[in-house]
Amino acid sequence: MDTVIKKVELSLPEMDMVLLKELAEKYGWSIGKKKSGIQKGLDDIKAGRTYRAKDMNDLKQHLLG
Repeated sequence: MDTVIKKVELSLPEMDMVLLKELAEKYGWSIGKKKSGIQKGLDDIKAGRTYRAKDMNDLKQHLLG
């Protein structure tokens, strides 16, 4: 029988995170943390993944290919 993996999003009080982490460890679940769009953008800036357009036409060309 194949195991089907489902992703879920939970909202819990901070104090219950300890219990959730214990359950995850016990059952072999993984807990991930999703980054916000702002955090992703800040990470891109820190990593140098930005484009500085010369002017509006250059920006349009870059975006539209």
